[in-house]
Amino acid sequence: MTLKEIINLLENIEGSLDDAFYSIPEYDCNSDGRSYVDGARDELYNLKDSIEKALFAGAELAVQYEDVNTRN
Repeated sequence: MTLKEIINLLENIEGSLDDAFYSIPEYDCNSDGRSYVDGARDELYNLKDSIEKALFAGAELAVQYEDVNTRN
């Protein structure tokens, strides 16, 4: 997996978190849930920003992983 592919996945997650945040009604009983989702959005924005800066600076990364569900 390349940095560009990671950024694309992060953008998909970002869209899902944005949808979740805006779909939670603004009632007092939902304030904790909205706060947690907003915190996750903020952390994701920072991670994505760091990866984009590394990519623009010329960093290259390929991630390899093993699917643990297919191991014996």
